Amino acid sequence: MLGNGLNEFIDDMYHNPEKEISYCGKRYMVTGYVDETSEFYTLEVYTIEKDCKELFKFTSKVRYECVEAFEKAKIFDGKTIYEAEKDIEVLFG
Repeated sequence: MLGNGLNEFIDDMYHNPEKEISYCGKRYMVTGYVDETSEFYTLEVYTIEKDCKELFKFTSKVRYECVEAFEKAKIFDGKTIYEAEKDIEVLFG
């Protein structure tokens, strides 16, 4: 992963991230946020293209469940973050 270490990137998922990344010529936004009640945390990933497409969204009261779901999700052309990380560049965040 260029622009971030993988462990640092995953750790950031616990702290309301806003990261723009590139993978195989595609741009993605990774965001994390709490709801208006501060009870639920959501992690989501969507494409940054002419037509944005949501690829991943997970909400829980427990942040580690969101991060764990993100780690297991095959978001990047059928690959997890761990399988795709060598071809990911962090552009922002």
